Amino acid sequence: MKRSFLGSAALSVTFAVTFVGALGCSGAEDEGGDVPGFQPPAPGANAPAAPGAAPGVVPAPSGVPASPSPTAPGGEAPPPTAGLDTGGAAPVGAPPSGSPAAPVAPVTPSEPGTPSGTASAGCGLASGVPAGAAVVDAIIPGAIVTFPTGYDGSSPKPLVFAFHGAGRTNEQMRTIDSRTDGSELEASFVMAYMKSAGNAWDLNTDAPRFGAALEQIQAQLCVDTAHVFAFGHSSGAQFIVQMLGNPSTRERRFAGVAPVASSRFQNPAWEPLPTLVIHGLNDNQRPGDNDGASDIVQYTESNQCAGGTQPTSVPACVSIADNAAVNAGCREYVGCAAPTLFCNHDDRNYIDNGTPTNHGWPCFANGQILQFFQSLL
Repeated sequence: MKRSFLGSAALSVTFAVTFVGALGCSGAEDEGGDVPGFQPPAPGANAPAAPGAAPGVVPAPSGVPASPSPTAPGGEAPPPTAGLDTGGAAPVGAPPSGSPAAPVAPVTPSEPGTPSGTASAGCGLASGVPAGAAVVDAIIPGAIVTFPTGYDGSSPKPLVFAFHGAGRTNEQMRTIDSRTDGSELEASFVMAYMKSAGNAWDLNTDAPRFGAALEQIQAQLCVDTAHVFAFGHSSGAQFIVQMLGNPSTRERRFAGVAPVASSRFQNPAWEPLPTLVIHGLNDNQRPGDNDGASDIVQYTESNQCAGGTQPTSVPACVSIADNAAVNAGCREYVGCAAPTLFCNHDDRNYIDNGTPTNHGWPCFANGQILQFFQSLL
């Protein structure tokens, strides 16, 4: 079922990008229907703080009733060939807890995929936000692209890719799951919400599609090529991990990432990269690693963290599930080769067969992701 949503005025302009026959993928987006029992939160819920407020504070929309909590989307199990799973099964290739990662391979500055430069080739090609609702022959089937305040086509803006969970669409990621529609993230970055080729993200199929999408955006739009970021939920978070670490990809064009509810894979450590990891204390979609103690290891090993941790202050917020105060549990690792933050939260806004769990997108996430990415500019 397709839904229409009202965006916040003056924050972003959205257009749908359609592609025809690229990389052998279908030209039509598989939108699917809403998952039974999955209810959207109140409009504006989990949006980062309004100007003047501390980042991470959830605004209280006036006159908007509390929303039911989201329900687990059918177990979120991807195809077996994906190598990325967001359901009850452990990720393909996941090592036993405590298994060491391989040493980081040295990377020369000229290696393909390393961030370099600032203004993309699309800067100056057109003035202002692109007109029209659709761009034919683009890269991503049905991708949603939004533009920040002040986008003029000449001054490069940082770019953020968003990757949805299994069984979800990019529209659902934007409006229901991450609740970034009309948020400060959209007001600050060019945002590209991609749709996976299948039910979940498949490394072999979707990594080339991501690469092609990035190249197309840089060719047609005015973005900062040195500041390309990504966040993802569940299968989308695992997709980020696999692009970074899998020997077949070793993606190095991101300036920072924020995976939410990812899981550990048996990959060699990747080049140090600023990372904000968000994982629940009791995520029953991650059997054997409900609290993310194993998940975080791949990031700390890759970022060569040699010290302990120190707590970081996060503004208070309440869960969209029951208005209960949420403990973000954020801390920063010290002695790392790149900034490494871990938020180990207790937001129970994801309901699996009637049982609240911490697999969802917590109330503080958008504010912390915004603050983290902006700190890297």
